[in-house]
Amino acid sequence: MLLFLYLRFTNHFNMRKIALSLSLLCCILSYTVHAQDQPQLGCDDKAVRLQAEQIKRGFMSQGLTVYKDAMITMESRQPTPIGIQMMKGKLYQFIYVGSKESRKIVMEMYDGQDTKLDERIIKDPINSNVIVYSFVPDKTDMYLIVLSQVKGSKSVCGNFTVMETPGNSQPTKPATNDKKPNTNPRYIPPKQ
Repeated sequence: MLLFLYLRFTNHFNMRKIALSLSLLCCILSYTVHAQDQPQLGCDDKAVRLQAEQIKRGFMSQGLTVYKDAMITMESRQPTPIGIQMMKGKLYQFIYVGSKESRKIVMEMYDGQDTKLDERIIKDPINSNVIVYSFVPDKTDMYLIVLSQVKGSKSVCGNFTVMETPGNSQPTKPATNDKKPNTNPRYIPPKQ
């Protein structure tokens, strides 16, 4: 009888240990899988960051401001989606700097109805690893930018910046020849 109680207690204790170990393993695996699904912000590639900062300074000197900016760790061949709310008639400047070590750099743009609006591909990033793209939306909507890079099986760092014209600017109206005063600052009245 004592042997039976001993075996039963040790078997129960071992089963509890096994169950606890399995549940802990499942938690770790689910966290790892979830963490891989989301792009990681904040990678460190000084060459990419320096290039992006130089381009941004050039656009800032033209009056644009930074709307969104991030260094992103991307898995090779995996799309990295970024949702951006944009206003109708406002100028947006997209700057995507990929790694020169990549074999291919891709930027795709979709509107709110998942219609592909444009795609830019760099097939030889050694010569040029920057995509600069201007866009003026014809409607206010949530747009989707999908970034990707190909670099074997390694993760790769990139920078994505969205710049915009400051304030809530509306599209410029064309100049007219009527006698009404035009409040458009770009309007030049005709010579009399």
